[in-house]
Amino acid sequence: MKIRNRITLWITGAGLIAGLLSSVVIFYEMLEQPYELLDAELDSQAHTLLRGFMPARGTLVPLADRAMLDSLGRLYWLKIYDRQHRVLYTSSLARFADLPLRIQHGGYNVRATIPREAASLEQDDSGEVKFRVRVFSIPLGNEEYIIQIARPMEKLQEEISDLLISIGIGLILYSILLIFLGYFAAGRILRPISDINALAREISDKTLDKRIPLGTNQDEIHALSSSLNKMFDRLQYSFERQKEFITNAAHELKTPIAMQRLFWGEALQRRDLPPDFMARLNCQSEILLRMERLVKNLLDLSALQCQETCERTWINLIRLLTTLLSEFKEIFQAKGIDLRVDLEDPVHLPGDEDKLRRMLINLIDNAVRYNREEDGEIRISLKMKNQKVLFEIYNSGKGIPDTELDRVFEQFYRVEKSRSSSSGGSGLGLTIVRRIVELHHGHISITSEQDRWTRIQIVLPGT
Repeated sequence: MKIRNRITLWITGAGLIAGLLSSVVIFYEMLEQPYELLDAELDSQAHTLLRGFMPARGTLVPLADRAMLDSLGRLYWLKIYDRQHRVLYTSSLARFADLPLRIQHGGYNVRATIPREAASLEQDDSGEVKFRVRVFSIPLGNEEYIIQIARPMEKLQEEISDLLISIGIGLILYSILLIFLGYFAAGRILRPISDINALAREISDKTLDKRIPLGTNQDEIHALSSSLNKMFDRLQYSFERQKEFITNAAHELKTPIAMQRLFWGEALQRRDLPPDFMARLNCQSEILLRMERLVKNLLDLSALQCQETCERTWINLIRLLTTLLSEFKEIFQAKGIDLRVDLEDPVHLPGDEDKLRRMLINLIDNAVRYNREEDGEIRISLKMKNQKVLFEIYNSGKGIPDTELDRVFEQFYRVEKSRSSSSGGSGLGLTIVRRIVELHHGHISITSEQDRWTRIQIVLPGT
């Protein structure tokens, strides 16, 4: 899971827990308040109702205002007891349901069934009604009476249910809002890291001079950016020292190799040496030639890697390619290679002629080197399309396995080490080709069918 999603979940979860706790507290307070008001109302009405009676010989006699008692009796469930819990008075509502008497401090809730046709208390179809009950011990005259008074709570229950639904809907909307706000906040929090990640992707061995800008805040992001910049400094220093070492080593090797070539050339001119020794001299001369090619390739590659751009002039690529093919003509004939060329004149592009010549030489040389030993074939196509130069070279041969196609452009990588060594390959030819294509802002790709053919395609901007 992405960090942004995790932060969103954490923010949403924390906010939802806080909102849930707040809702519980608010609901509890809102639930207690109606009960407190209802208990206070029952207390007041109990005293008011009792004042409507007069003690007389162990019983209670209603005063003249009987209408008031009947009116309150339809609203309140009421029973009056003496100290022996004998019922002295029952309201009209109390005749339809019997509520348990509990002598306790505070009120309590009781459910009872009262048919709707008997009394309309907004009960449901089952006729069940919830009452809030209070029991008081109130003195009147010289006696003390127990008053059990209750009031239906159906409307209050509906309001509580509506309140619960409102709180639930509010929590759902609150959660959705939290998710959006959390996702937005996580994006703002992680934006500096995204910027650092984007800049880090742009930094490669070709752009090690780039650095992540440090923000003004001395926070963890600043520390991370600073650490990454120091790491890039070390990497840049190592790459530069590596390139410098390769360049210096190659330069230092050129002179002794040239002297060795001169010596082997003179030795091979002699006719007084034994045949077997001459064969060994020829073998060593070939090894020295491969070493010379390797050193030259290393120097060329080192120089190309140090360059970011190249000087460009308008080049007639058809003429350049035709010249090179004429130089390879004898090699094609000696190896029995069938050359097929498809050129669409004119093909001009801005580029570095020396580098493009080196690119074409390496590609043609590879096509010859890794072709079939007999009845080989090379196809070359060069044309312009949509202001793009399209170059394609195809050769028959053993091909390249699919698993190794992505690695053929790596330095010193060879598909068949033994075959490449015997043919003089160093594993740098295609690396140099790719770097030249990159300097011309082009694209190179390779496809192959094992044991049959290999095709390299290059696209270069024509303007």
